[in-house]
Amino acid sequence: MPSRASAQKAETVRALSGNHTGIDDAPVQGVEGPARPLAPGDPGGISHLTPRERQVLILIGQAAPNRAISRQLVITERTVKAHLANLMVKVGVSTRVEAAIFAYVHHHAIRRPAA
Repeated sequence: MPSRASAQKAETVRALSGNHTGIDDAPVQGVEGPARPLAPGDPGGISHLTPRERQVLILIGQAAPNRAISRQLVITERTVKAHLANLMVKVGVSTRVEAAIFAYVHHHAIRRPAA
């Protein structure tokens, strides 16, 4: 005869295997669907980017390291760092990761030619 603890463990396993989370799935009053996280930065800053800064930002969005960016654009790594610092100020991001997220979210606007 199984012990009470064994029976509880078995019940837990059955509940978990059925994707039961133990959390009430009923909608929360006043909340409509999952919240969409906001992207960092200011899309209005895109219009202030130089064509080269746009190229660097696109490559940052593709997770390219500075060395790869410098080789592809035929510029020094120091110049890549300067472009990165300048574009981060213009679009209002404070880290390379935020710049990459910004580039991913706004890639269509970044690829458009500057007006």
